[in-house]
Amino acid sequence: MTEKKGIHWTIQLMLIILFVFLLRTFVFGTIAVKGSSMEPNFHHGDFVLVNKLAYHIGNPKKGDVAICWLDSGNRKENIIKRVIAVPGDEVDMRLKEDGWDWEYVLYVNGEEQKENYILEAVQQPGTIEYPFVVEKDCYFVMGDNRNASTDSREVTVGAISKENVKGKVIFRFYPFESMGVVKNVEER
Repeated sequence: MTEKKGIHWTIQLMLIILFVFLLRTFVFGTIAVKGSSMEPNFHHGDFVLVNKLAYHIGNPKKGDVAICWLDSGNRKENIIKRVIAVPGDEVDMRLKEDGWDWEYVLYVNGEEQKENYILEAVQQPGTIEYPFVVEKDCYFVMGDNRNASTDSREVTVGAISKENVKGKVIFRFYPFESMGVVKNVEER
């Protein structure tokens, strides 16, 4: 009788391990933020939960914080960025009219974007040609620390194809004082 209990317990344990493996592989993942490109909202060492299924059943939305796969030849890595524009949108970076220094303002579809979540005024428009129209099944992504971010503004990155947008950041685990649900900037 005890041998049957042992086999039953082993099967249950194997099923639990399989379930966790499948959940972790196809539905949820975790990632540690690297670098300063998403400051002041995410910092180097932050630990976040990613919904991998979100963009298989839906599309990224403006304001989402997403994990993207970057393969620019010599660089292959997951990066964390904010979705700025979706397919068909026109992105433009224009010099601020009344600014003293080189300060750029982001426009999407001709409308100035009020970005109270970015670290500082944008001083680097990138190397792409503006205005830039986001192609079908692609997304224009930028870091919140625009002056220290390699993102869609660079020719070597460009708009990210949907297949390379790997998941939506939905929760921050660490640091503990910042733990909580990550909201789209449109939801704040």
